Amino acid sequence: MPATVTLVTTTLADAVGPSDTRVKLASTSGVLPGMRLYVDGELMAVFLLAVDPWVEVRRGVDGTASAAHPSSVTVYIGRADQFYSQDPTGRPNAAIPVSPYINATSGRIWFAQGDANATADRWWQLQTTTHGIGSLGIRTVALSPDTST
Repeated sequence: MPATVTLVTTTLADAVGPSDTRVKLASTSGVLPGMRLYVDGELMAVFLLAVDPWVEVRRGVDGTASAAHPSSVTVYIGRADQFYSQDPTGRPNAAIPVSPYINATSGRIWFAQGDANATADRWWQLQTTTHGIGSLGIRTVALSPDTST
């Protein structure tokens, strides 16, 4: 049975404007030319690793639009074929090709849930984001789910 590939994540170390072609990542581990960076509904194509942690990118590729992104936002790293242009259909197999399943054109992120040994007891769950206020008035963000089972 083929194994599921879990997309590597990092965060933006600095905010990115809609026309910036260089992004500063918290980590460049796993980033290679030709890879895609997915940031809040936008795919970026990596074409050059500059001086670490800077990466040169083409913005808004594969049917997505270039947009501004704040610092500290999650960045998913993967090959072009590990991002999709439609939502998942049917029940997920025991070994899904990639997790999470990201519909890059809609910005929806899905995780396979349930019993991996019984396909009839599995489903796709859309990730939701909950914003809150923590202690001392610090803003919080919670993602659910954040892994496949």
